[in-house]
Amino acid sequence: MTFAPQSDGGAARGIYRGWWVAAGCFVMAFYAWGVGFYGHGFYMVVLGRSTGWSAAVLSSMVASFWLANVVASLALGRLTDRFGASPAVVYGTLAMAAGCFGLAAFEAGSFDARWQLFAVFALMGSAYPGLAAMAVSASLVPWFKRRLGLALGIALTGASGGGAVMPPLMNWLSARYGFGPAMTGIGAVLILSTLPIALFLVRPPRHREAARELGTPAAAAARHKPPPVRFLGDFRFWLITSACSLSLGAQVGFLMHQIPLLQGALGLSGAAFAVSIAALSAAAGRFVLGALSGRFSLPVLAAGCYLIQVIGLLLLLAGEPPALLFVASAIAGFVIGCIVMLPPLLIVDSFGAEGYGTAYGITAAAMFVMASLATAASGWLFEATGAYRWPLIALAGLHVLASLLVLWHGRR
Repeated sequence: MTFAPQSDGGAARGIYRGWWVAAGCFVMAFYAWGVGFYGHGFYMVVLGRSTGWSAAVLSSMVASFWLANVVASLALGRLTDRFGASPAVVYGTLAMAAGCFGLAAFEAGSFDARWQLFAVFALMGSAYPGLAAMAVSASLVPWFKRRLGLALGIALTGASGGGAVMPPLMNWLSARYGFGPAMTGIGAVLILSTLPIALFLVRPPRHREAARELGTPAAAAARHKPPPVRFLGDFRFWLITSACSLSLGAQVGFLMHQIPLLQGALGLSGAAFAVSIAALSAAAGRFVLGALSGRFSLPVLAAGCYLIQVIGLLLLLAGEPPALLFVASAIAGFVIGCIVMLPPLLIVDSFGAEGYGTAYGITAAAMFVMASLATAASGWLFEATGAYRWPLIALAGLHVLASLLVLWHGRR
């Protein structure tokens, strides 16, 4: 990780700055996933208890989170291509914290209309691309080429940390202080932790700073020229986008319902612990993918990841004993981080770094549409059947289809 002297003597010794950017992205991912991803199952349970609203209504509210991601991903993707990732991260930080404050205000009775709570979830959804995979990968792509998979693995381990820590922490804080004060405190800490990273750490490399990783200074600069939107007419791009959308939709549909799905057999605390197991398992899987991404075909690795989660989902159909549910959560969780890492890797591998923000923004918009639909459809299927059997089967089917599409991309 040292930055060796260059022939012109202009490079300083020490830790390569790109790794510091990766460390900052770890913190961003911690809150993006801990508050804005894994937290939804907890919010659904708490809000369901306090309001008596059905799973279909609450699932639709969570779906508004993902729909807001669509517009935000397109807008923030173009923004990062023009100005770098920092403005997107600033917005993500402030809007996600405002969403936490909004949930606290709802609990306190400051408002009680359903549309207002929909708006809170939509605000948090618009923040998500500014802290999650889009902002993380856009922050790292300018700094890394050969070791992008490893850098993403390190940064996105924050997602596993957030998933492992935040649901149990929210449960404990809510039990001790109340849901409203807990969310107010989390929002405040999010701002204090992440805003300095956005303002002072996240930036593209200056002249020669990334030459060791990207090549000559001229080659490094060439990676960041304003791009032609050439990928829109490339069938490979749409195969990648379709496969990533189906797989993320299946994953999100499962994760948004994981706590409601498991609390009957495990209780709320046990279900929150299963979420932690899945998140910790994801940390291991993420590093495995980072290590293998430079040695094996990315489409083959992607198909393998999707099918591993199918195995976990099908094991959850057993319903008991509790130990099997924890094992199934670990298997499904092993590839959670991989499924998030794969879209940036597939896009950069196929199209390079030019225009990455725009390309990923379009792919992310499609992924979030599918995530919203899968989340809402899972709730509707549960309401219609009274069980999670058919939702799990449907989500597994989405993964199988995604595997076929990404392998088709690999053949092309």
